[in-house]
Amino acid sequence: MVKDIEHVITHNDARPSEDEVDLQSTDTLLAQKQELPQQKEERSTLIKHMSINLFWILAWYIFATILSVYNKWMFSKEHYNFQYPLFVTSVHMIVQFIFSGFSLLFVPKLRPKNRPSATSYIQRVLPCALATSLDIGLSNLSLKTITLSFYTMCKSSTLAFVLIFAFLFRLEKPQWKLILIIVIITVGVILMVSDETEFSPIGFIQVMGASIFGGLRWSLTEVLLRKESMGLTNPFASIFFLAPSQAIILLIISGLVEGYIHIFQSAFFITFNEGLHTVGVILAGGSLAFFMIVSEFFLIKRTSVVTLSVCGIFKEVATIFISSLTFGDVLTLVNIIGLCITLFGIGLYNWLKFKMMSQKEKKVYSTVAESTPMLLVDGAGDYYESENDDIEFSEITRTSP
Repeated sequence: MVKDIEHVITHNDARPSEDEVDLQSTDTLLAQKQELPQQKEERSTLIKHMSINLFWILAWYIFATILSVYNKWMFSKEHYNFQYPLFVTSVHMIVQFIFSGFSLLFVPKLRPKNRPSATSYIQRVLPCALATSLDIGLSNLSLKTITLSFYTMCKSSTLAFVLIFAFLFRLEKPQWKLILIIVIITVGVILMVSDETEFSPIGFIQVMGASIFGGLRWSLTEVLLRKESMGLTNPFASIFFLAPSQAIILLIISGLVEGYIHIFQSAFFITFNEGLHTVGVILAGGSLAFFMIVSEFFLIKRTSVVTLSVCGIFKEVATIFISSLTFGDVLTLVNIIGLCITLFGIGLYNWLKFKMMSQKEKKVYSTVAESTPMLLVDGAGDYYESENDDIEFSEITRTSP
């Protein structure tokens, strides 16, 4: 009995008083009120971050898709019918060089710390510029005779050639997983080609040649970016150093293949006003290409190369869909199956690449950038991001011409 009374007394003493309960409730409410603004701020920051990422994804989609449609519209006989794609591509390189030069001039943080020497430029930069010129030049040439859908499907085989040249240059050790990816992409391309409704042998050879040179240019790019002394640490610097050589190479090839007499005596330059209109159309394409590269760069800078690669797969599908709507391209069941197999191979590679990145491997390819391969190879993008993480696009738009 005594023990029970002691237990009741002790229990009553242990219970907090009403004042203490009110004090604890007040403290809890104050803590919750302090957490609410913090949670709102975190939520607001997350929404802002996702909105900016979505903006760059949409910007990249829009510029890339419009550029693809522009190129097909520009060179197709059924549309604008400007039959000099090499000349157009050379002018695009000049436009990109000017834009990149202004970007480096007005945004000092974009300037690389090093520059390639004359010997390094000839031995390393020039071969890369030649491969890039042939890649883009042949790509645009092929659009004169093949559909945009077929072009997009064939160009997706570039990754297979990237891996082949990486093996040849000993940039990548041959592995059965990578060889399997090459086989999968090859099977997909064969299926896409086998049932093409508007097959053109010349156009097919040109676009596959572009894919081969695309694979070569990526491997040469990794050789370039392995050395920080080259100064090609971001796409603005890369374009600034590569574009002049690319323009000169394409201007020479254009003169030999297309002929400047034929170009400037064509109906597109027959009068002064017609010439101004033609120049304006050509310059618009160069501007689209540059802004697409900017979008790619800032998308990777804010997210990762994996994000761009995954978005790139959907971009391929979107381009084919828009091409079907715009130009009436017809896809057969076999074409679609071949495309799905090729995209599966690309997706499988991206998955393997993601595993490599998670294991902190440096060799990373991103084969989505159609106009420039300089965005993230061998960790170059990571270097630039850590060095200049505070650069925002507002600095570019505020200071660009």
